[in-house]
Amino acid sequence: MKKLLATTFILFMFSPLSFAADDIMDLDMDLIDTPTFSQRKAVTQEQFDKAVEQKEQKNKGLIAKFRDWLNRNKPENDPVLKSFESDGSGEMGTSAREINNLKPNVILSTDIMDSFGKVIPRGHYQVAFSDKDNAKLINFTQGNTTYGSIRAIDTTDNAPTNSIVYARIIYPSADVARIIFSNLDVCVEGFARIVKPI
Repeated sequence: MKKLLATTFILFMFSPLSFAADDIMDLDMDLIDTPTFSQRKAVTQEQFDKAVEQKEQKNKGLIAKFRDWLNRNKPENDPVLKSFESDGSGEMGTSAREINNLKPNVILSTDIMDSFGKVIPRGHYQVAFSDKDNAKLINFTQGNTTYGSIRAIDTTDNAPTNSIVYARIIYPSADVARIIFSNLDVCVEGFARIVKPI
């Protein structure tokens, strides 16, 4: 019986219900309402980083500090070199291998008819290039859904842009849209008829 009472007492003391009142009262509303609380200065990022570094150094054990001291002359531990360290990506934020898989975004301002008689409604699309069975296609996609495809031909019209992989839509006349897609391997263009609103 004593064991049962002792177990019940211990379970009650360490149950979440016994700490619930403390969780509600953690926030001191009187402190927040005082004018001195609202006049506190914001902490800069440098001050925050310095405080975190001091805390990490304080929590390091003697063995970890000794290991750091032994490795102090290694280039990977030099703080100056660490500031120039790359995160594994190029200047554009992606590796050169993955750059051809990028799908640029375009805004289609009017409905157009694709090369297979399907209407592509106006909206925001990602443009992708596919070359299957010697049929070059410019695909308009949203997520994994392809809304339409335009037959494409090679072109040399790669006007100056701010990116390597790009797509753009030009309206050379009132009823024709010209779509240009370019990446490291290809530069193609396709034409589509604009669907007239009824």
